[in-house]
Order: sequence, then C-alpha cells, then structure tokens
Amino acid sequence: MEITHSVPLSAKCFTQEHLDLSLEYININVYPGLYAKSHLPKNIEFVKRRIMNISDIVIDDVADDIFISQSAFIRANGQGENWKNVHANIEEQGFKLCKIPISVAYCLDKLVRLLDGRTRLEKLIKLGFTNVIVDYYKCDDDDSFTKMASIRNMVSDPYSPHTKADIIVNCNYAIDQGWTKREYDSIFNRVKEIAPNSFKPQTINKIVLNVLNGDGHTSRVHSYTDAKATEWLKRNGYHDNEKGNGIYYKAIGCGSAVPAGITGVAKYLQRDLVGCNVKELRVVLHTDTLDGSCPEESFKGKIDRFRTGWDRSLDEIKDTFFPGSKISRVARLYGAVPAVVALAEVYPMDKLIAFHVGKLKDKLFSEIDQENNLSRHLETFQ
Repeated sequence: MEITHSVPLSAKCFTQEHLDLSLEYININVYPGLYAKSHLPKNIEFVKRRIMNISDIVIDDVADDIFISQSAFIRANGQGENWKNVHANIEEQGFKLCKIPISVAYCLDKLVRLLDGRTRLEKLIKLGFTNVIVDYYKCDDDDSFTKMASIRNMVSDPYSPHTKADIIVNCNYAIDQGWTKREYDSIFNRVKEIAPNSFKPQTINKIVLNVLNGDGHTSRVHSYTDAKATEWLKRNGYHDNEKGNGIYYKAIGCGSAVPAGITGVAKYLQRDLVGCNVKELRVVLHTDTLDGSCPEESFKGKIDRFRTGWDRSLDEIKDTFFPGSKISRVARLYGAVPAVVALAEVYPMDKLIAFHVGKLKDKLFSEIDQENNLSRHLETFQ
C-alpha cells in the first residue's frame, strides 16, 4: 500500500503519469477555494493543471512595476519560515505528488509568473529538474495576483506525524502478535508499508536493527517525569534525610536547558526545604523521553550535555538570581536514573548511575565510549 507517491530526484523531469497521479491526489473538484471561479479573487481564474518548462516561468522580476517579486509581496522575510525543512524533505523523500502543486499565473504582460511554491521550485532547479507540474491561472490585475498568492499559502491544521519510536513500537507489537517475523526483511517491509516515504534509508536501517535486536520494546526503554523519577528514587532506597543524615534528593529532567534546571533546584531549596538542615542536596538527572531509534545514544547524549553545562551555569545563576543562597554549597550533581535496559550490564536498572565514582567521576559518556572504541580498534591489529 502506498499512501503517497514521490517522484525520485534522479528523474529530473515530470511525466504525464506524474500529472495524472497529481490530479488523482489533488482533485480540483474537492478544493473549490483554490479552483472554483466563485471562490477566487474577481480577476483571476483557474485554467488547468499542466506540465511546464521551468525556464518559461518568471520567478522574480524586480524591474517590473506591476508584478515585482512573488516573495516580496507575500513573504515578510522573502521566503517561507520552514524553507529549510521543505528542502530537506524533498532531498530525503523526493517530490511528493500528494501535495497541492506549485502555481503560476498568466499575467497582463503576457508572462507566466510564479504564484506560490517558490521554495519547492528553487529546490527542483538546484536538483537539475527541467519541468514542473503547476496549477495554471489567468490573472488580470496585480491585486488579484497578490491575493491569490496568499490564499495558496494557507495555514495547515496541526497534527502529530508518526515518529521513529512509534514505528518501532508498531513493529514490536506486530512481532509479539505473530504478524511479522523478527527478521530483517520482514521488519524492513513492514516499515516501508506503514511509513512510506517517511524516513531516509539509513534511518529505516536503524529502525529495523533496533527492532531486530529487541531494543525497541517500550519496557526496555523507560521514560520519566520529575514525579516518576522521584518515585524511582524512593522505590530503590534513596530517601530524603534518612536517619537524620541531612541528605536530600531532587530529580530534574536533563532534556531542558541547564539554567532552567539549576533555577528549579534553587527554588526547591528556598521553598520546599526551608527550615530543613540540608547538608547535601543530591541532584539526580532523568532523561525524559528518549529517541526510540537510538535510545543508548540519546540517553548518554542528554546526560553529557547537562553535565557539561552544570558548573558554568551554576556560577552564573547563583549570585545573579539567588544572592546569599546556599545552592553552590549544598547542591551537587550526583547521578542519573537508568533508563535503557540495554545498558543494564554496566549500569543496573535499580541503582543510580553515580557521577562521583568510577570512570564517570572524571569523564563523560562520550569520552568513555571513545576510549572503549579505540581499545577495540587496537585489539583488531594485535
């Protein structure tokens, strides 16, 4: 099943078959606001959908007093705010025919001028395409031209597209139900079927390997909130002020900015622990929701970034926003809640990953992994 059809970038031109598919996907009878004369500005009308040579389309002409630049009239910054994402999407997935086509208008000066779709057209030009599928209009004045250009750039309704983690969960569930085998080809075919044109080939490969190795089950990658991480601490024996020792714990997410986390710690000291004899406040990181396709990498990366910025941000914040606070004397970045079962051999799931002992005392995860990779590389030559 193919929900969308994309023209591969190697094609370099559009064909009648592509035009027919475009008309099937975007039926002009279903979009009266774009095609019905009664819905359009008074001096513009839709003629037909067709294939045009790109060289016959005027994109910008700053010397013309009537029709200057399509982007100058329509875009505040000269281009759409998501132009980088549009270009990246075309590079990754090809040119999708399920989208409303680029549009042009035959104007009073007898030139065919671009109405909308500049971002897509520029990308096609850079990729070496010679023609393009367009919605072809006839326009009799500049006001109708600019109105129609804005109408064609409608705001899309918000939605939540599937993520890599969603596809991994789907594949694992299908395997558990016996619908798919835990074999590379079987998983690969399912990903292509349920997420056509959604991911680059290397991303699909990562998803398949993740499922194949059994690392994609939701039970093997744990997500946390501050409250859930606090529950984990209590459940595994990390209690506040145990036997009056003055040691307290504060769980914070390391997916947010470091200064925000430190500010939360300072407020916790001033508000929640006021009057308590706090000798040490052990700040414990949790990793929120991890990237399902590479949970180990996501876990380590989030913690490394937070640890790197902790000391610097602590010095910047404590005197500016919390003068006289004892945050720098008692708050200590202590460790992290384990979240990836695949790492349990080194970092057990029922014990904090402490930053004051072992290799993590002096190194980040990335530095430890680099050393391990180097050692393995050297062993292959011995």
